[in-house]
Amino acid sequence: MRPTPVTPQQLDAIREVVNIGAGHAATNLSALTGLTVMISVPRIQFVPGEETSQTVPGTGPLVVIAVPIEGISDEGGERASLILTVETALRMVALMLRRDSSAHVEIGALERSALNEMGNIVCAAYVGVLGSFLGKGVMIGTPDLREIGRDELDHDGHDGLVIETDFTFLDTTFEGVFVLSHSDVSFTSLLRALGFKDV
Repeated sequence: MRPTPVTPQQLDAIREVVNIGAGHAATNLSALTGLTVMISVPRIQFVPGEETSQTVPGTGPLVVIAVPIEGISDEGGERASLILTVETALRMVALMLRRDSSAHVEIGALERSALNEMGNIVCAAYVGVLGSFLGKGVMIGTPDLREIGRDELDHDGHDGLVIETDFTFLDTTFEGVFVLSHSDVSFTSLLRALGFKDV
């Protein structure tokens, strides 16, 4: 494992930003589904891309809902991703649509639409708060949903912040991760916006 370039104090500051985004995402998901949704962030860490799969709870194939981020840096390349196991994703869809879980056994057109909308809401909430701290008009692009194996995630991943995220719909909690991949320039800008001048 490569050493992390982020100090514990910096991670604590970033977590405060993330918690604000989680609150916005929960509010928006509640409005969309008509259900009481809560989102908590048990842990946040900086993870090299080749180790990302180790942070995703559960086993089996994954659903990755990725959106490009525009407006953070001139270099570009930033993106936000919501990652769930396929099993978790299908159970979440069933609750969101208020249908029996037996009606959702694979990622079809209906499931894809619901997951893209959820990913869009979560990513937009986090990225919106990020833009506020940076003082920039940050926007996200169109969500891209893929089903991949865990080894594919490692080969495809970029270094970034991995935000362990618990979604609670009514009395059922689902574990996933939110990954914020960034360029060195954008990450340095975020830390400086949070008051760390020696980066």
